[in-house]
Amino acid sequence: MTNNQVDNLIEQDASTISQDDTPTGNDKTSDGMIMTLNYAAPSHVSLSADQQSTHSRHVALFTQLDRDAVSFHGTVKDPLVFRDSLLALFDVVSSDYRYVPKDRAAYAVFMQMRRASRHKNLFSAQRDYFTWLFDNDPLAFCLLDPIIQVHQTGVSFEVFSRDEGCYAQLTLQHDLFETDAAPVLGTTSIDYSSALFDGIEQIRDHQTTTLDIGQEAVHLQRSELPKPSTDTSDAASTESAPTNEVIEKRINVPKSWIRALLQVQSAGQLAHERIDLDPIALYNVLFELRMHADIKGKRRGLLIELIPQQLPVIILEPFDIAVTSQVSRQQTPYQGQKAKLIRLWGRRRLSLLKRLLPHTDTVSVSLLGQGMPSYWTLTGKGFHFTFAMTGFSQANWSQSLNFDLLLPTRPQQNALKNESHNDDVLPLIQALAEQPSRIDALTERLSAPRTSDHLMTTSHVRQQLLSGAQQGLIRYDMANQSYYYRPLTQTPLDMAQFAHHNEAEKQAFDLVSREDSVQNLNVQTMPMQGVSISADIHVKEDRRTYQSQLQLGEDGLVSRAVCSCPQYLQHRLSQGICTHLIALRLSYHQYDHTQTNSWHDTRTLSKRVPKVQPKKKAKPSFTKETAQSILPTSNILDLSTLAQGLPLDDTHAKPSSNNSTAHTVRYVYLTCDHKKLLIEQVIDDDSTRQQFVFNQPADAHAAFLQHIARFEAKGFIENKGV
Repeated sequence: MTNNQVDNLIEQDASTISQDDTPTGNDKTSDGMIMTLNYAAPSHVSLSADQQSTHSRHVALFTQLDRDAVSFHGTVKDPLVFRDSLLALFDVVSSDYRYVPKDRAAYAVFMQMRRASRHKNLFSAQRDYFTWLFDNDPLAFCLLDPIIQVHQTGVSFEVFSRDEGCYAQLTLQHDLFETDAAPVLGTTSIDYSSALFDGIEQIRDHQTTTLDIGQEAVHLQRSELPKPSTDTSDAASTESAPTNEVIEKRINVPKSWIRALLQVQSAGQLAHERIDLDPIALYNVLFELRMHADIKGKRRGLLIELIPQQLPVIILEPFDIAVTSQVSRQQTPYQGQKAKLIRLWGRRRLSLLKRLLPHTDTVSVSLLGQGMPSYWTLTGKGFHFTFAMTGFSQANWSQSLNFDLLLPTRPQQNALKNESHNDDVLPLIQALAEQPSRIDALTERLSAPRTSDHLMTTSHVRQQLLSGAQQGLIRYDMANQSYYYRPLTQTPLDMAQFAHHNEAEKQAFDLVSREDSVQNLNVQTMPMQGVSISADIHVKEDRRTYQSQLQLGEDGLVSRAVCSCPQYLQHRLSQGICTHLIALRLSYHQYDHTQTNSWHDTRTLSKRVPKVQPKKKAKPSFTKETAQSILPTSNILDLSTLAQGLPLDDTHAKPSSNNSTAHTVRYVYLTCDHKKLLIEQVIDDDSTRQQFVFNQPADAHAAFLQHIARFEAKGFIENKGV
């Protein structure tokens, strides 16, 4: 997503529009906006004739002409780090993990093209195919250009994937460059084309690589054949003056891209659990995912087991492969007060980080909660790369609402457009524009000119920072926990366009804010099935009450939706989600999950236990002399023991805990339903079930709590998020 794309989105309502012959690019379509991107020249990696002898590469990134001038010129000290980091950035911006069902119509067109191209050569057939694809699906070639910021500590790139599920932020520090001139600080966007990707791939370590960021245009000398004339003035007028080459692109971009970018970036400031991993642990996770394909109908989560004062453990479902960090002796154990088991989805997206692993020194993971976005920060010499994945492949309505409610209410007006109503945000923005800083230093700077009665508190500054991030004015760098002033657009965003996904969601928020609109809310947790939610939605305008019901799976996705409104009865979900189902989902998040007045509660606990090996047939016994002649006398080399610094001749060395076949996960589901208590234990494909009936609901609930304490004393961890 580019800054110019957002500029055009805001400028569609502006009164001043260019009157020249250049297309404005503000035409509306059913899917979004057609954006016009103006660049001085396409970004490229060039190798001129005079540079071939010195083996140098010149990376030219030409910025937008509509933004303020931004420039940076420097020689790269480590070309391999520079190359792999930019290639990893390109992998994220071009990734698309959305499920594509079989399209029989496209197959019919393909077969028709195949019959028509039967007697053509390969080049002609490929040309016809790509011509058809470009005419029928132009977004297949569309890559949204990254946002680039030149600041006091280096150069930062921000990209968003095509499926709206991944966000990446790359910062190349000044230590990675040798600069002669002072850079011009600012924010803009660059042309990130496939030609730039192909050129960056050719960068080698023995070459001198130079990075240039700016608006320098290419000067062209155009001339025409002189007409036969004796007048010298007419002959002189035939040559045209040098002009600037302007590359223009028109891209259809939905508003959801901008909205998702603001949310994923600002959610990094919320409360989270942070753990540290070794790069080899992340490599082992990617290796196991590459060696084990997903099984249809089985779990596909990534379990992160957090036990106080122990190293974090990553478990891959359904294979129960446990991966932990055992190489680094400076590994930090989990510092939390309570054991947690957090499940993440979208684990295949982690393969986008494989290019940076050879250059990574440390890996830190920030977890927002069960099924919520996770942030993976890779830090190396001269760079840090933050990768955020939302856990779902596209912006579906169930998960997007779940994500929106993590954030405070989005501001309805931009701080730069209404300065009188944002007296606290403007001083904060001015302070960050002068110098990026962390929240403690920023609070001290803002409190200096104030009196003791009106000092700025840290919580108030944090709220203003989150509000500025939602408005596209502030960027949070999770690697160094600093805030930067980064205006997403040249023109301030109109926040009214990004408050809600659609009109149905806007009406749902209005219903939830009313009194007695959501009646008889009932929440029941079903073991191994998810959560069932039902309520009566009263709409005053319709003078009717609708019965709505939702069933959420363990991953938070909606598996069943039923409503008695006319829209659902006539169209089901083919015409979109009705307002009443969205209001039911919003009410579920406001529901007090700790209340036990209904005497219905369900808890899920899990524990890694040794896997029971199947019994084998008895084999012939061997004598001691026979065993010594077959088995080697030396001890088995344990790599994990060697990494911890133990001597090699230790006869009591334990086997490595990274054995993927040594452990499995045992689940315990405890359900208290009025006077009944149900305990169900599942391990692999075997399950046992116990049911107890009591005389009073209070007795059943007391036994429910006692069984939870008993299982926790045995080492079971409650399976829930932050």
